[in-house]
Amino acid sequence: MVTATRFEDIPAAVVDLAKKAILDTLAVTLAGSGWEVSPAIAAQVVEWGGTPQATVLVHGHRVPAPMAAFANGVMARAIDMGDVHETGGHVTEWNVPAMLSVLGIAGAPIDGKAFLAAYIVGAEVGVRASAALNLVRYHTTWGMPGEWNGPLCATASVARLLGLDRDGTWNAMGMAYTVHGMSEYNKYSEGTQMARVQHSFAGDTAVKSVLLTRLGVTAPRGIFQGVPSGILRHIAWDDIQPELLTEGLGRHWQLAEGLSMKPYSACKFTHSFIASTLAIMADQGLDHRDIERIDCVASESSRMTYEPAAAKWNPRSVPEAMFSAPYTIATAAMTGGFFLDDLRIEAILDEDRRDLMRRVSITSDPDHPDPFEGFRVKITLRDGRSFNHVTPYVKGHTRNPMGWKDLSEKLHRCAAFAAAPLPHEKLDRLICLCREMEKVPDMHEVLACLTP
Repeated sequence: MVTATRFEDIPAAVVDLAKKAILDTLAVTLAGSGWEVSPAIAAQVVEWGGTPQATVLVHGHRVPAPMAAFANGVMARAIDMGDVHETGGHVTEWNVPAMLSVLGIAGAPIDGKAFLAAYIVGAEVGVRASAALNLVRYHTTWGMPGEWNGPLCATASVARLLGLDRDGTWNAMGMAYTVHGMSEYNKYSEGTQMARVQHSFAGDTAVKSVLLTRLGVTAPRGIFQGVPSGILRHIAWDDIQPELLTEGLGRHWQLAEGLSMKPYSACKFTHSFIASTLAIMADQGLDHRDIERIDCVASESSRMTYEPAAAKWNPRSVPEAMFSAPYTIATAAMTGGFFLDDLRIEAILDEDRRDLMRRVSITSDPDHPDPFEGFRVKITLRDGRSFNHVTPYVKGHTRNPMGWKDLSEKLHRCAAFAAAPLPHEKLDRLICLCREMEKVPDMHEVLACLTP
């Protein structure tokens, strides 16, 4: 599927989704370029030095392709606002930064059709690998193997762009699997920055795996069911679904089913809470100072955003706040949204928000069918009135999709946080190129829009 799928084989609706997902990830990458550790990592890869093969986005440095992938990867995930698939986890943040980093070593211009096809087949690998392992159901409670499928997604896309054949693609993916086989979940539960920096290592590994495969370095092929330790044998869950790896492969695109682009800069598991809180506050014209309590019922998978309670009701840093459902709920009720300004330390430590957080209660429903969507929110006021709301699908889900206008607004909003200001003309040009990516003769045109 990765090597043989032609652009013409891919349905138009899947191509359109891919173009929107790519623009969405480029938007959050711009904001991520100036966020937390991203500038320091961009400076670090320059210090490491090497042949100037690729561009560090926004910052404009020229460095070796693996180093560009390392720097660009953290930017894509930095604000935790990239897309998430309901069974495939994070998707586009994994492969697009690495793909942009190999444009200069491809040997010939890569056009938009080639880029889109490589994006789609790699994303399909990542989604199916996660779905086969039933990863979204378990990864927040079992913790292992975390987001192991992301490096496979990135490697498959880079292998396609750089022209590896079927055998070489398996080898490169096996190399990435060997390096990143177990990405444990304490990076989230401890509120660390590795939730974002893991993308640096994944992009770097994807590029290196493909280049080392070209040199003849061999790697294991038994990623999924190899004896003794393919991932589907190694993980002792009783409901893995290996058939999802191949059912309808190349004809049925799981990527296009259940992909969500985020309207809020926080963990996807918080978005249903936020959306329903906002709906109640706006529909009823409420003042947050009149709230007695907020009661929520969510999925088992979302527990990572409200357990352990001692940490989730007392965030002290940006990563902790991003993954705190009580904080995002209280913030949404107070501010009418949730964006990067709400992740300033002074906002996180604000006593009014903490007072409202203490009146937030969250329980899980083991029978709730969707890990991310349809959580129940009930707001009770001091005068005894109460209001309930369920948002079936948050804006951005494939069943409630963002349009080009929504994505354009998101791009400009994110660009305000970039490490360096980008002219509006470049941002508007970027939107046009993404909308008609299949007509772009050389993806360097897109790359040129991503630096001042």
